[in-house]
Amino acid sequence: MIHVVTGGNRSLYRRELAMMHAQRAAMFIDQLGWPLQRDAHGGESDPGDDDQAIYFLVLEADGDLVASCRIRPTLGWSLLGGPAAHLAPGADLAWRTDTWELSRILLLPPSERRPGHVPPAEVRLAILEEACERGVRRLVGLADGLMEEVLMRSGMAIGKLGPTLLFGASPAFAFEIGTGPETIAALRETLGIERARRLRLPDVTTNADIRPQEIEEMLGVAARLERRDLQALMAALRRAAAEEN
Repeated sequence: MIHVVTGGNRSLYRRELAMMHAQRAAMFIDQLGWPLQRDAHGGESDPGDDDQAIYFLVLEADGDLVASCRIRPTLGWSLLGGPAAHLAPGADLAWRTDTWELSRILLLPPSERRPGHVPPAEVRLAILEEACERGVRRLVGLADGLMEEVLMRSGMAIGKLGPTLLFGASPAFAFEIGTGPETIAALRETLGIERARRLRLPDVTTNADIRPQEIEEMLGVAARLERRDLQALMAALRRAAAEEN
């Protein structure tokens, strides 16, 4: 399942976000040599990891994080408007409310993907669906040079914003993607699905020790029940919880 993590539901994903920042450090700092910073916990983060950031996390049933990325508005701050501006010369990013930035694309290598794993194309579809629902008309992004051919053949309406150049110790390039309904429809047809397996939980602040996968399982059970049966089960669970407490 592709979990959409927002500023409002982030308290449910503390463990998973820590894993994401650690994976980002291993990939973008240690492996690619991008000029990025480690946070106090050793993970990679920057000013874009704020309340406006939205993360896409692909979580396995056992809790493993196998893919992730981030989108956020370019208004106020962006990689392509700051540290990586040389990759997108002349790009109009600073004052566009309908332009968001996609970055930190982390995908599990094909050799390590398990049966039933969410394919990268479905993650891309989830990103486009979420962006379109939020009124985003254009995604701009930054990716390492090894991803260039993959993205260019991804089925998305993608174009380069500049040449592939060094960003720190390795090549990187900037791109833009249209998020219109026609692009989404074409990708859905290619994948043969109606929509991506995308779960965006409501805003909640909690210190409860509960895994997102457990919530996902509960929602799966709830979806199979008739409304009357679901209401009866919820009432029984509330009574059981009250007695337990």
